Amino acid sequence: MTGINVLIYTGNGTSPNSVRHTQKTLKSLLGHAYDVVSVDAKTLRVEPWEETCALLVIPGGRDLPYCNDLNGVATSRIKQYVRGGGRYLGLCAGGYFGSSTIEFEQERKDMQVCGKRELELFPGLCRGTVYPGFVYESEQGARSAAVRLANEHLQAYYPSDSLVPKSIDMYYNGGGYFAHADQYPNVQVLGRFVDAGICKDEDYPAAAVYCSVGHGSAVLISTHPEYDITHLEQPDLNTAMFAELIRSEPDRKSFLRAVFAKMDLQVVGYDKNRVDEIKVPDLTPIYLTAMNGQIAKAVATNLQTEANDSVITDSNDTIFLTNSNEDPVLKKLEALTVDDKNDEDKPKPIEIRFPDYTSNPACPDRSLTPYFDIKKYYEALLERRDKEWGGGKWYRFGNALMYAEVINSTQTILDKNYNFAQQLPTGLACIATTQLAARARGRNSWVSQMGALQFSFVLRHSLRLSNSPVVFLQYLIALAVVESVRTRKGYEEVPLRVKWPNDVYAEDGDDLKKVGGLLVNSSFVQDEFLVVIGCGINVSNPRPTVSINDVIQKHNSSLPKIAPEDMLAGILVTFEKFYSDFCEKGMGSWFLDLYYKRWLHSDKIVTLTTHDNVRVKITGITSDYGMLEAIAIEGDKKRYTLQPDGNSFDMLKGLIMKKM
Repeated sequence: MTGINVLIYTGNGTSPNSVRHTQKTLKSLLGHAYDVVSVDAKTLRVEPWEETCALLVIPGGRDLPYCNDLNGVATSRIKQYVRGGGRYLGLCAGGYFGSSTIEFEQERKDMQVCGKRELELFPGLCRGTVYPGFVYESEQGARSAAVRLANEHLQAYYPSDSLVPKSIDMYYNGGGYFAHADQYPNVQVLGRFVDAGICKDEDYPAAAVYCSVGHGSAVLISTHPEYDITHLEQPDLNTAMFAELIRSEPDRKSFLRAVFAKMDLQVVGYDKNRVDEIKVPDLTPIYLTAMNGQIAKAVATNLQTEANDSVITDSNDTIFLTNSNEDPVLKKLEALTVDDKNDEDKPKPIEIRFPDYTSNPACPDRSLTPYFDIKKYYEALLERRDKEWGGGKWYRFGNALMYAEVINSTQTILDKNYNFAQQLPTGLACIATTQLAARARGRNSWVSQMGALQFSFVLRHSLRLSNSPVVFLQYLIALAVVESVRTRKGYEEVPLRVKWPNDVYAEDGDDLKKVGGLLVNSSFVQDEFLVVIGCGINVSNPRPTVSINDVIQKHNSSLPKIAPEDMLAGILVTFEKFYSDFCEKGMGSWFLDLYYKRWLHSDKIVTLTTHDNVRVKITGITSDYGMLEAIAIEGDKKRYTLQPDGNSFDMLKGLIMKKM
């Protein structure tokens, strides 16, 4: 089963420490190919998470709250997901929860938890705690536990046999052992406790098991291999234990990498016999650029009016406005960065660097933006405009551009800093090569990878445009992405399509693969909406799904690949053309005819889980409020309309479901 999301359960009962370490470790080993996303019980019960899920993780914590919140619908869906080819990772309490039966602290009446479990991914008993002294929500009973690895089941997932450690000292805090795991034909033991602890009938009871479940797999681990001991919040561990765990850090990472490789996940490689884990890069300056110096100076002047001594303190970020490497304000930025370096949750300060206003275009030296050629972008923008009626002389979207090699999120900086955004002109775009916290609609995700086109832009939409409701903007940008490719000579039949309400897919025979996600946020003040439109498009990156250039080459290998600079220019020009017509004409056949030609849903039969599972035929979207329109295929042929926000279209299952 393919997917782009690694889902980590963070509902009732989860340990904050375990969640934090799980997120950090999984991002370092899988973050190059997957987005690591938190989910709660409601998500697992009601949302269509399975389609995009590559791995579901239930971390350490307490098993009983898991049962209380997930038993029934959620566990049934998890089992079905795994059996259908999905993957499950259970750590400590997640291992108990994934077993058929558990016995926890049977001799301690105040803590005893025993009984059957619904998930049953491991078909036997998980009994614990293996070692005495466990205390809920505490590290007091924690210890270093030696786990002997099963070379025969793991060696294939290490670069060489010599790199498979015989045993690893792992952080342990309350897990159980998987009783007599060898007797089950669908179970492989990946690791065994060297010290049997409470186990009396096995010398080396199983500490980690790999379970084949239908077409999928589940790995249950009693220890905490996800824990990075150097980031443990309570460093009150004894010196010997701390030293053992520190020595095992490289082996811990290698073991988890091997486990994920065994589960057929895309894992990081090795560098000099060590796991080449993903390192979070530092934020880089955001370079303000413009078609000419006059535009750049106007934007910079507006921003300075909002600043106090060249610093804008906004609701989400602190933004420093600079002119060069010698700018005095950089000393303030450096001091603030040092003060915040240990606070991972606090947004890091942002630097926006102004250009030389005498250059056209106004932009930094090419050496400062090696992954995006800003001059090439402005050339492509003018070239695309020149093909429009009248040469597109009045077009303005994209005239100003902010570029960063590394940013937290292009959407966040524009959408979550209202005072800052108010000073920006309509059509200003913000683009980044790498995003550390890419945002998407609802709980959907978009993985930020090299080769993806990731940008957001500002739009002011007047309330006086009563015939042009703001809800249609997501349809305009979705079609603009598709048409920016398909209107090129020779590219007319490239199989890019629109999925309602705001995704872009590629047709690959009978298969459909997502190549883009879109997000529209808006705030309202006085008589206008301040809209921020965000796009994440797979232009050249083959992961996590497929890239647009791959689709183009497969369609016709003689067609040139599209550069990101050209793609961005094409999208902005196409969107501005649609938007100008939309403001003048409102929504109508001029747009909808082409939209229906490109979308995936005409006359599709789907089930509305939002309306008692009635089966309907999709007929289109309403021209007044942009709602999906469908007609019941049985009975009184009742007409249904569904809002784009709050509903999710699961095409693989033919379902429209409520998105919470």
